[in-house]
Amino acid sequence: MAKPSSSPLITGSGLWQQSPERVLFENISLGLNAGDRIGLVGHNGCGKSTFLNILAGRAEASEGGISVSRAAVVSCVEQHLPKRLMDLTLAQAVRDALPEDKRDWMGWKVDVTLPEMGFEAHQAEVLCKDLSGGQMTRLMLARALMNEPNLLLLDEPSNHLDLPTILWLETFLKNWKGSFLMISHDATLLDHVTNRTWIMQDRKLHCFDLPCTAALKAHEELKQARIARRETEEKEIKRVEASAKRIAEWGRTFDNEDLSRKAKSMEKMVDRMKDDQTDAVEAYPWNLSIAGQTIQADRLVRLTDLDVTPPVADVFLYNVEDMTVRPGDRIAIMGANGTGKSSLLRCCWEKRTSEEGGVRVHPRCRIAFYDQTLQQLPGAVNLTDGMVAVGESLGLDLLPSDCEKTILGAGFKYNQLSQKVSQLSGGERARLLLLSLSRVQSNLMMLDEPTNHLDLYGRNELSNQLSSFNGAFLLVSHDRHLVEATCNRFWVVQKGRLQEVNDVDAAYELITAEPVQAPKRGTKLPAKTAPAQDEVSVPVPSNEDDMLERLIELEELMEADLARRLNRQSPHLQASWTNEISRIQEALDLDA
Repeated sequence: MAKPSSSPLITGSGLWQQSPERVLFENISLGLNAGDRIGLVGHNGCGKSTFLNILAGRAEASEGGISVSRAAVVSCVEQHLPKRLMDLTLAQAVRDALPEDKRDWMGWKVDVTLPEMGFEAHQAEVLCKDLSGGQMTRLMLARALMNEPNLLLLDEPSNHLDLPTILWLETFLKNWKGSFLMISHDATLLDHVTNRTWIMQDRKLHCFDLPCTAALKAHEELKQARIARRETEEKEIKRVEASAKRIAEWGRTFDNEDLSRKAKSMEKMVDRMKDDQTDAVEAYPWNLSIAGQTIQADRLVRLTDLDVTPPVADVFLYNVEDMTVRPGDRIAIMGANGTGKSSLLRCCWEKRTSEEGGVRVHPRCRIAFYDQTLQQLPGAVNLTDGMVAVGESLGLDLLPSDCEKTILGAGFKYNQLSQKVSQLSGGERARLLLLSLSRVQSNLMMLDEPTNHLDLYGRNELSNQLSSFNGAFLLVSHDRHLVEATCNRFWVVQKGRLQEVNDVDAAYELITAEPVQAPKRGTKLPAKTAPAQDEVSVPVPSNEDDMLERLIELEELMEADLARRLNRQSPHLQASWTNEISRIQEALDLDA
C-alpha cells in the first residue's frame, strides 16, 4: 500500500475524555493525513466509539480539541439506519442524505451512486425496511458518499454481516480513493484494507504505520519491553528504599547526622524515581479457557438423511445425505446468511437423542452447544446460578463454589457475582456461556457465531483456545481469521445443499461465485422472523442468454424437488421458483 501523505485532514491535541465511571483516554495527540487508511482497535469499552464521535464533531472531549482542515470533507457511515427512513424507498433514503436545498436538482447523484454500491436500477424503489443486512450496509455507505467526502469514519461496519457482504465491503474499501478511519474487530478485513493502525490501550493511543496484525505484534513487543523495564525500575526502587531505611536506622542508632542526611537524600531520590517510572501496563481484563476431551472412536456424530429446517417455521431448507464428524475434526460451516448454517447446528443439537432424527451420536460422546442468541443463560439469575443452569441443560451437576472460582478466574469482578445475567453486556454474556460450556469437558462443541459479541482481543483468545482444544467442533462463523486459524474441514451451504470442499480458499471461491441478489421492484419480502429466513426474491437477469440459463437451472431445481418423497418437498421453494419461472417466461415472451 502507498505510504500516507503528509497533508493533514484532522489534528488533535491534549484530548481527554472522562466517563461517569473512569477516564477513557488522556492526553492524546494525533494527526490523520490524506492517504491514511487507519484501523482503530481496542478492547470493548475502552472508548473507541467516543473517540470517533469526537473526531466527527458529534461529541466534545472533556479536555483538548481537534482541528479539521478546510480541505477535509468528512462523512460518517451510520451504524444503523434512522427509523424515520425505514418506510422510504432506497432512492429516497439516499436522497435524504443530500442537503435539503439540493435534493431537487442533485437527484442525479443518487442514480450515479446506487450502481456503484452494487444496486441495479429496478431496486431503487425497494423499501428500506425490506432490505437485507448486506444491502443496508451498502445503503448507509451510499448515504455517506452523497457529500463527496475525502475522509470516511466507520464504526464497526462489518458487524453481523455475512461473508459475501464482508468481501464486498473489503473490495469497496480497497478501491476507495480517499482516506478512512475504521473501528473493527475483524483482523483479516483490517489487514487487507489498512496501512496504519491505532491501538487504544492504557488510556493512550498507540500509532503504527502497519496493518492490524503486524501492528498488534509490534505493540505486544513494546508492551513486553515496558513490562520488563518497569520490573527493573521497581527492583531498583526497592533496593534504594531498603538502603535508605537501613542508613536512616544507623543514623538514629549512632546519632550520626551525615547518615540521616544521606538517608533523606536517598528518600527524595526514590520519589523522583517513582515519578519517572515507566507507566504500568493494564492487563487485558478477561481470561478465556475452553477445555475439552478426546475419545477413541471412529466417529463422534453421523448425519444421514437429515432434513434441515429453521426453528420457527415448517420449511424444508436442504437434506444432508451422509456426513460424519470424527475425533480431531474442526469443521467450519460456511455460506451466506439465510442458507441454513445455524439451522444445521440446531437440528443436530435437538435431534442428538432422537432415534429417527438422522443424527447418530457415539454413546460416549459428550456435546456442548453454543447458541448465538445466548438464551441458554437464564437472565433472571446471578452469574453462578447461570453457569449451574447451563451445566444442568447439558446433564452435568456443577458445584456453585467451583463455578465462582471459574468466573473470578476469567476476569469477572467479585461484586459481579451477585449481578443478574440480564445486566451483563453482550460480550460478558458470551464469555460466561463459553466458560460454562468449558466446564462440561465436551468431546464435541457446536459453536454458532461465537465471535458476535467479542472484541478483537477476545476473538484472538478464542482462536488460541480452539487451536489447542482437545475435542472436535463444528463452527459457524464469518470471521475469516478464526476459520483459517482453527479449522481443518470446510462445509459450504449453498443453493439448497451442503457440500464439503478441500480447503478454505475453495470455500471462499464457491461462496463468492454466487453473488447475493437484491429484491425486484415491488417485491414484498417475507418478514424476518429468524436469520435462517433472511431471503430475498431473485431479480430477472438482464440479458437473454442469462435468462435462458437461469430458466434451465430453475426447471432442474423444480424437477429434483418434485422427485423427492412428498414429506421431503419444499412448497415454499417451489412457489418461489414457479414465480421466477413465470417472470422469466414473461420477459422472454414465452407465455403460451
